[in-house]
Amino acid sequence: MSAPARLLVVGADALDDVLVRRWAAEGAMPTVARLLGEGTWGTILNPIGLYVGALWPSFVTGTTPARHGRYCFEQIRPGSYAAARIRAEHVRMDPFWNALSRAGRRVAIMDVPKTVIAADLNGIQLADWGTHDPDPASVFLTSPPELAADVTARFGRDPVGPCDRVPRTVEGLRALRDNLLRRVETKGRLARHYLAQGGWDLFLTIFNDPQCVGHQFWHVHDPEHPAHDPELTRALGDPIRDVYSAIDAALGAIIEAAGPETALVVYGSHGMGPHYGATFLLDSALQHIEAARMPLAGLRRRAGDAARWLWKRVPFRLGKVPGPAGKRLRSQIGVALPTLDVPGTRNCFQVPNNDTWGAIRINVVGREPTGRVLPGAAYDRFCEQLIRDLRDLVDADDGRPVVRRIVRMEDVYERTPDDDLPDLLVEWEHDRPIRAVKSPLVRFATGRYPGVRTGDHRPDGFVLARGPARAAGTLPRHLEVEDLAPTIAAHLGVALADVDGEAAPELLEVLAPPRDAKSA
Repeated sequence: MSAPARLLVVGADALDDVLVRRWAAEGAMPTVARLLGEGTWGTILNPIGLYVGALWPSFVTGTTPARHGRYCFEQIRPGSYAAARIRAEHVRMDPFWNALSRAGRRVAIMDVPKTVIAADLNGIQLADWGTHDPDPASVFLTSPPELAADVTARFGRDPVGPCDRVPRTVEGLRALRDNLLRRVETKGRLARHYLAQGGWDLFLTIFNDPQCVGHQFWHVHDPEHPAHDPELTRALGDPIRDVYSAIDAALGAIIEAAGPETALVVYGSHGMGPHYGATFLLDSALQHIEAARMPLAGLRRRAGDAARWLWKRVPFRLGKVPGPAGKRLRSQIGVALPTLDVPGTRNCFQVPNNDTWGAIRINVVGREPTGRVLPGAAYDRFCEQLIRDLRDLVDADDGRPVVRRIVRMEDVYERTPDDDLPDLLVEWEHDRPIRAVKSPLVRFATGRYPGVRTGDHRPDGFVLARGPARAAGTLPRHLEVEDLAPTIAAHLGVALADVDGEAAPELLEVLAPPRDAKSA
């Protein structure tokens, strides 16, 4: 009987490298502990500032977010100030497994986040059986289509669902933990079932559970978190450790099913830590800065705020007029009342970019509908001044800086005049909660994070590779996430065209069969 796969790739979404190494050393992840003694460890660098929403499309396509076009669940529409939902089908570049399929390689692709079903695939694919935070319109799809019925009959449907909507009670959180553990166990059985069909050149499956458990249970895991409740921890234990241990067990069973001669890659996409930062304060800080730098802007804001205060208190509330007439009236009044809450009236404004890094778009003449900052030298001067002003922000509670660094987009990504990328990215200090900020220009900006997540992402991922030669060690350099697709393809004898990454010879050497086997 042929081996189930030439190359087995088992990934986990937001499987934190620090926790993995700690729990492997403590005995909670014995499979990983064994692999650390048999394989090669490497660090994976993700797209700077955009990694939360961009890394999976970058993994899948081997290209940067400037090429594949996806960095957040919502992105500004070029030529407007409005954001639109970004779905998997909006990714502009081709998944690497399509090239493998066209080259005659037989592939199995299971639950890679933010991907669409490939047409005419030489193999099988599952999309959104059990992914974290799928697109609202996503449904479980397969290639071939009839595979969905077989999967559902054998393994059921995703037992977790949208984890952000779980009740924040002991009972609700306990049910979420148990359902995550059930999904891990089920995904392991599902993977082994289709792996056993044999003849795969590439078998790729992703566990998406670390992302959900990290977001929802970090305050249970971390005694230093301000929301930590010892009573809750006594009731639940450590759900993050439980899920990591379950994935380790599932990984061990999948590796055993694949057989000793199958080359193996274990991939942790990015890390997890406490949900600290100040993205929810960024737009308020920008408005304070603009009001201070431009007195007329400040006057406009105060006038608009006063007018809106009066508008809400007039005896006859025109704002409550129903139907299309009321909507049109409210829109006209919103434009007439000057305010810095309207992006088109400002020199810069915040755009969506998840929570770990803040993102800013400059209102550029000729690019935005009512641009205010001239391109070229004026744009450069504005950015440099804004960077200085943002670096002055400190924690209003203790006076420590809150900004770690600020990146100009063109310094790290290749841009086009009509792209939808931010212009500046703001990395926050993530070592403590930030409740309010101030600076010489920002008298006091305060707010409250509107979500329920207590854990959020750290930027780097990892790869743990083992070939038949069992060469233990560490990669001599860090790899970019864009390097993984061309490396996987190269191991299978296929060169990818039109990618930004490069096949990593160090990783290929680890995965290669022993030299005597190659010569034979």
